[in-house]
Amino acid sequence: MTVSFPYTLSYFADQLELTSVRPELLRFDEQSGSGDGRIWAAQLARPLWQVSGALRPRSAAKAREINAKAAALDGSNKTFVWANPVYAPAAGATTLPGVTVSAIASERGRISLTGLPSGRVVTAGDYLSIGYSGRYYFGAFAETLTANGSGNIANIEIRPYLPLGISAGAVVELGQPKMFAFIPPGGFTPFEETPDGNAVGASIRLLQKP
Repeated sequence: MTVSFPYTLSYFADQLELTSVRPELLRFDEQSGSGDGRIWAAQLARPLWQVSGALRPRSAAKAREINAKAAALDGSNKTFVWANPVYAPAAGATTLPGVTVSAIASERGRISLTGLPSGRVVTAGDYLSIGYSGRYYFGAFAETLTANGSGNIANIEIRPYLPLGISAGAVVELGQPKMFAFIPPGGFTPFEETPDGNAVGASIRLLQKP
């Protein structure tokens, strides 16, 4: 079988078996200030998600498989689908296949949702992803709101801001949000094999591929 890229979720990311996950939204801002203490900030590029974590110890044979798959990504040149393996929405991991974007605020920092169960609570810190044009938007809700009796939530704050390629009607993934990712230089520490046939000490740092 020919290996294809991006790696699917089951082929690589699910096999990592992370014991801890640290998501972080990296910003690329430039600041300048004046003598009276005022500070201005300008965003130079869209924020990107960075995720780091440790991999569970396993047999040496399984560890070599992960090492090989990571090496086959050719450094930062190839990508894979990633979803947080320890994440569940605050209201529970119920599958919600019919959720879509019903409206987008002009500044694209707020969206409206439809297709939710009545009374479903979306909590600040819950994640979402939206597939578009062969990419994934990955974001987090910044406030807590409850769906009305029709399954709608209006103007809920999200970050980062929604890209221009996404419009009303786009499908929203709430149960297992995904993104494309790559391993930056020095981002993967391979497993270390031990005399008992096991392997330990692996870790990974990945960056979102926008």
